[in-house]
Amino acid sequence: MKIDWRAVVRRHCKDAGVRLSDATIAELAEHLEDVYLAAVDEGHPPEAARRRADDVLRAASLATLESRARGRMDLVLPSRSFAAMTALQAAVRQFRHHRSFAVITVLVLGLAVGAATTVFTVVDSVVLRPLPYKAPDRLVTIWDTDAEKGLSHEPISPVTFMDQRDLPVFDDAAAWWRPGINLLDPGLDPARVNTIEVSGNLFDLLGVGPQVGAGFPVNGPLFVQNELIAVISDRLWRTRYSADPSVLGRPLLFNQNAYTIVGVMPPGFHFPDDVDVWQRLRWDLTQHSRAAHFMEAVAVLAPGTTLEQAQSAVETLGLRVAKESPDTNGGWNSRLIPLLDDQLGYYRPALIVLFGAVGLLLVIGVFNVASLLLTRALSREREIAVRMAMGASPRQVVTQLFAESLGLSAAGAAAGLLAATAALPLIVAFTPVEIPRLEEATISARALVVATGIVVATTLVFGLVPALLLLRGQITSPLRAGERGASRGARRIYSFLVAGEVALACALLVSSALLVRTVDGMMSTPTGVDADDVVTTTVQLPRRSAQGDELRAVWLGVVDTHARLLEAIERQPGVQRAGGTNFLPYGTGWRNPFGIVGQPLPARPEDAPQAQMHSVSHGYFEAMGARLAAGRFFTAFDRPESQAVVIVNEAFARQHLGGEAVGRTVRTWSGGIGPLGWNMKFEGRMTAEGLHAEVVGVVGDIRNVALGLPVEPAIYFPTSQFPFSEQFVVVRAVEPRAGIAAVQAALREVAPEIPMATAVTWGERAARRTAEPRLLMAVLTFFGALAAVLAAIGVYGLFSWIVAMRTRELAIRLTLGASPQGVGRLVVNQSALLVGLGLVVGWVIVQAADAALARVLFGVTPSDPGSTAVASALLAAAALAACVAPAIRAMRVDPVEGLRAE
Repeated sequence: MKIDWRAVVRRHCKDAGVRLSDATIAELAEHLEDVYLAAVDEGHPPEAARRRADDVLRAASLATLESRARGRMDLVLPSRSFAAMTALQAAVRQFRHHRSFAVITVLVLGLAVGAATTVFTVVDSVVLRPLPYKAPDRLVTIWDTDAEKGLSHEPISPVTFMDQRDLPVFDDAAAWWRPGINLLDPGLDPARVNTIEVSGNLFDLLGVGPQVGAGFPVNGPLFVQNELIAVISDRLWRTRYSADPSVLGRPLLFNQNAYTIVGVMPPGFHFPDDVDVWQRLRWDLTQHSRAAHFMEAVAVLAPGTTLEQAQSAVETLGLRVAKESPDTNGGWNSRLIPLLDDQLGYYRPALIVLFGAVGLLLVIGVFNVASLLLTRALSREREIAVRMAMGASPRQVVTQLFAESLGLSAAGAAAGLLAATAALPLIVAFTPVEIPRLEEATISARALVVATGIVVATTLVFGLVPALLLLRGQITSPLRAGERGASRGARRIYSFLVAGEVALACALLVSSALLVRTVDGMMSTPTGVDADDVVTTTVQLPRRSAQGDELRAVWLGVVDTHARLLEAIERQPGVQRAGGTNFLPYGTGWRNPFGIVGQPLPARPEDAPQAQMHSVSHGYFEAMGARLAAGRFFTAFDRPESQAVVIVNEAFARQHLGGEAVGRTVRTWSGGIGPLGWNMKFEGRMTAEGLHAEVVGVVGDIRNVALGLPVEPAIYFPTSQFPFSEQFVVVRAVEPRAGIAAVQAALREVAPEIPMATAVTWGERAARRTAEPRLLMAVLTFFGALAAVLAAIGVYGLFSWIVAMRTRELAIRLTLGASPQGVGRLVVNQSALLVGLGLVVGWVIVQAADAALARVLFGVTPSDPGSTAVASALLAAAALAACVAPAIRAMRVDPVEGLRAE
């Protein structure tokens, strides 16, 4: 049944005691009919559509109109609180009548706020929160560098560290190395634990003392010769010793050496990284060569000293030492890194990039919701004009728009906070990489402040843009003119919002494409081995100090144990090959001088060129799937008493032997490789000219440096002639489980007192090298795709609105002879122009973020044309596809119906 809306308006006027002109009643009736029909089109039953129209009529401020009609100039307005409450109630009614619009708006804003709050919480906990140490802003780490070799993060020389420690720019400095130990407690299973052997001032420097026991003596010596004392972590104390306080003062066996436990550190303390045992240094740091780079260090800057001043002092010392000792320090220097930056490593720039990305996503969400609300405001132009014509003041209209935007933004922020609260524990639990301090992340007061700021900002944006248009008179649709076209000013603002969405989405997609290229480059970098399913684990053989003939017996025992262990592994079912090494691929061996027999001998061994020294067993190269380029691999016949032999990599053969390596003889002056090795002596063969060893093979280049650096020349010694107490054991088996079981069975047979470290496949170890960029790539790709979808929605909304508002213009064009295809092209061309502008601005944003992006990229630059082209093409396709439907609607406008509708 058709409703007589004029009669409805007259009845309302009669009930309110208001007299209106027939023209005004007609206009108001027409508007109410539009509201009713729109509700019916949305699927509401006639009764609900009628109630919506009644609500609009009641909201038309008839009381204000009555006052004006009676000529009363002393109008008494309701209190502000009452007006605000009335506006909020009206906003709730609007949302009830337009549920789909409200739900979409809240979901878009909630997604953006939730992502922003979650990422901010992670960044706040990991990056912004200070370290829990004394003077955290003055703590720095010290690393050695060699610019010529491209080395920027190398362990330091202990002798050079002692010089640096005396510099006045430091209050104090501590150093350590990583020996690796087995716990061999009577009555308990052997266990392998992470250990450092550290100078006695570490805990005092950090300002962290033990929770139980006295710990290392405060202000005591840095190192001792005979006193074996150690401090353990709270985790080890509770899991292995059941928090028994009697563990203090009790000797515990570390690699068969009895250490006295003098303290238990507080819960959560594992400095520098997941350490459970801190042994005090047993030897003088000055007893090593400056060429030995195997220690790590932390220092605290003197009060009032800047990082730049300290760096200058360290570099000055480095240049002086290099001049005084060019044989060991030529080309070497040191750099200082704030401790927090060093601990975070890749994660700091990655999280900053991620925070920037989620900020862009948040702005896109705000733009998108602003566009939705602007569209709604413009679609309500006639309703607002009726209200103002009937006496509603601009302040009342603006208050109403602000109330609606406040309700939406508050609901979106609440939904986002709920999503962040639910997502954060899942992120902490399921993040596939170890991010420092991530487990401490919680929704803090600062995160709530951020969410509140988002509510305030979005409320202003959502309410201010339509309000400004209203106050400037830019969306006035005169009731008697019948004109529904949008103003140029409104269209410009809407176009700006959508172009901004496209630009920000472009920046996110290009960044994602750059990370995809980065990860692809990392994954495709050759390692020189084919060993994805090869099991790798660590075995630490017991060692003890010895001298003279006793030393020979010690290392011969190590050789024998290694050999028997590998033989036992290869006897196990399913095992194809097994071997051992002191450095896996990506691991950098000890750099030591060498010479070539037949070439001029340097005046001093220190003046000779250097190459990496590795110790590998027979079977290692075969187990890892390395390529034999010439000669042979090591065999069981390469015994300690045999001719000294080595294998070199192709880089060594090219650079030092002209490609013809097999049969040549190299000389080295290494009696032992660093502090982990035994001081090996070849009886009668270690002379002033060095140890002569025959090259019996050339192996394909195995990556022995970090990604991005060229493979260095390397010399491989057989473990039988150059043993190490700690070795990686690698096992190629029919399946990884068989390899793990084989190592366990062999250890029970050969050395039941030795624990096996965690076993993982080489593929899993290699994947960890790319875990951080892969995680960042996945998150950025998700955000980029989401941003593209939001941008496409924005484009769709803009051109749907343009087509709806320009129905009369399009009808006239078609009436005057324009083809439907031409009208469709008009819409598509306008969309292409807007999208193109957004893409250009997006490229500019990416280039502006060059410095931040460069720190998380590998083998690709932010200006990479391929990444830019692919990302831009995907976004352009999505955006242009979004304008297809509006273009089709424009092509199907019926000229007669279009003109009749106006």
